Amino acid sequence: MTIRIQPITIPTPFPVGPVNAYLLPDDPVTLVDAGLKTEAARAAIRASFAAAGLPPAALARIILTHGHTDHMGLAAEIAAESGAPVFAHPDDAPKLGGERTYAAYADYLLRTMRQHGTPEWVGPAVLEALRTLRALIDPLPAFEPLADGMRLPSGSGELQVLHTPGHSAGHICLAGDGVLIAGDMLLEEISPNPLLEFTASGERVQTLPLLLASLRRLHALNPPIVYPGHGEPFGPAAPRIERVLAHHAERLEQISSLLGDSPQAAADLAEVLFPTSDPMNRLLALAEVIGHLDVLVAEARAEEVSTGGRIAYRRRERPESEA
Repeated sequence: MTIRIQPITIPTPFPVGPVNAYLLPDDPVTLVDAGLKTEAARAAIRASFAAAGLPPAALARIILTHGHTDHMGLAAEIAAESGAPVFAHPDDAPKLGGERTYAAYADYLLRTMRQHGTPEWVGPAVLEALRTLRALIDPLPAFEPLADGMRLPSGSGELQVLHTPGHSAGHICLAGDGVLIAGDMLLEEISPNPLLEFTASGERVQTLPLLLASLRRLHALNPPIVYPGHGEPFGPAAPRIERVLAHHAERLEQISSLLGDSPQAAADLAEVLFPTSDPMNRLLALAEVIGHLDVLVAEARAEEVSTGGRIAYRRRERPESEA
C-alpha cells in the first residue's frame, strides 16, 4: 500500500518558525492540521491544493494532531467552507472550544503558577500572550472524536491513530505504510515541552510521564520516516527518540541535584536552570521543571510539601534498603 503525503509549510510569527500541515491527496482527501488563522496560512493551504490539482471542495476530512494554535487555527474556517468534518481527540476538547473553556484553562493555569511560586506579575503577562494566540484561532463548534487504535482509510492503505499524550492531553500521531505523521510529539531539532494540562475539573495532569511513555511507544514502532509538525521529514525515528529520552534523563539529574533539605518552589528552580524575564518562557520553564519533579516524586527521590496553598519540593533520602 502507498499513502501519499504532501507537506505544507506555513509561516508563523513564533520563535519555533514555520509549522507543517499535510495534504493527503488520495481518497478521502485529507488535511492533517490547519495552520493558524492568518492570510499566509490560507495562501499556503490553497497553493497546496492547487499543486495537487484538487479544488478546495474536494476536501473530505480534517484531522488535528492536537489543539494548539499553530495546528488548528484555520480548522473551523476550512470546515465551514468545505463541509469537511474535523476529527480530533476528545482530551483536547478544552482547547478546541470557545471562550468558556479558555477561561477555565486560564484560571487553572494562574492558580498553578501561583502555587508553584511564580511572581505575581508574570500571570497577567502570560494571559495577555495567550489572548494574542487565541486571536489566531476560531473555536470549533463540533468535531468527530478520534480514539487510540482507530484505523482510517487513506488511498489504497490506512492510517492508525495513536494517542500520544504529553505535549498535549489529546495529542495523536498517524501511523501507516512505514511513515508517522507526528505532530509535535517528535521533532528532529526540538524537544516537545510537557506543557501544563488540566482535567475538566481543574486537576493538573502529570504530563512528562505521559510524554515519556508516548516516546517509548513510538520508539518500539520505529517508523522509517517521520513527518513532524515543525522541520523537514526525517528518519528512522528511534535515534532521535533516544536522544530526547537522554535529554530528559539528564534534566532529571540536574533538577535532582538542586534539591536540598529545605523545600524549594518549582519557579525558583526554573529560574536557576532557565533565567529569563520573558513571561511565556517562564511558563515553559515552569512546566519543564514541574514535569521532572513529578518524575522525581514518583521515583521517591523528591517529596512534595504543601503549605498555605503553596507547593514546594525537597530531596527525599532513600532508605538503605532501597539504595
